[in-house]
Amino acid sequence: MNHDDIQTRLSALIDDELPAAEADTLRAHLNDCAECREAYTAMLALGTWVQRDAMTPLPPVLAAQLSASLGPTAPAAPARPVRQSAPVRGWFWPSLTGLGGVLAGAALMFAVLPLLQPSSDLLSQDLLAGHIRALQVDHLSDVISTDQHTVKPWFAGKLDFSPPVHDLVADGFPLAGGRLDYLQQRPVAVLNYRYRLHVIEVYAWPAAGKPVGEALQTRQGYQILGWQQEGMNMWAVSDLNGADLQRFAGLLKKAGGVS
Repeated sequence: MNHDDIQTRLSALIDDELPAAEADTLRAHLNDCAECREAYTAMLALGTWVQRDAMTPLPPVLAAQLSASLGPTAPAAPARPVRQSAPVRGWFWPSLTGLGGVLAGAALMFAVLPLLQPSSDLLSQDLLAGHIRALQVDHLSDVISTDQHTVKPWFAGKLDFSPPVHDLVADGFPLAGGRLDYLQQRPVAVLNYRYRLHVIEVYAWPAAGKPVGEALQTRQGYQILGWQQEGMNMWAVSDLNGADLQRFAGLLKKAGGVS
């Protein structure tokens, strides 16, 4: 579907009128398309503004001023009662009107839009952002070493867990170092590996809940692959091709005793 097709379905998406599969497809598109996301946000903001202002009572002072301006024969306009509605997740909608209301609604929707995204998409975005940020500032490692017995102890006392560190130099994936990052509301370990001229970053933190799926994702030319081993969530991010990244993950699991 092109942008026009997507945008003609946004109203139905907002009103929950689409089949679940189509709604998921649209939300995935909104995650990656700024143009359609902007249209979606504006539509949400406009709907919020209209619904909110339709329930806002006319202030008595303004009603009296309007009555006076219309002349003595015009009946005074009583303040419209507030129509009661169910609270919306505890949100308070400010009583703004006109363009200010639209802008306030739009700003709020930009803040709320991530809540509509599946948690797996948000995690992938955070992983990719962390990887690109490290590449841009040339800060891939806090400890630079090819020795796993140097890298693993470096994390001691800096984290409340010990990440699995394995050297795969014999398989063509030498360890290059490690660093700390912050992800999923907690500090995480990041292990750096190399494959020829490619950088592979592996994010690791204690696993909780259901196992991580191993589906390979592609975002902005980078591959993202998640799995669990040795009690840890492990997520690899690299510009390496998908087949080689999956081979790397398999070697890392084997080194950790995971079949």
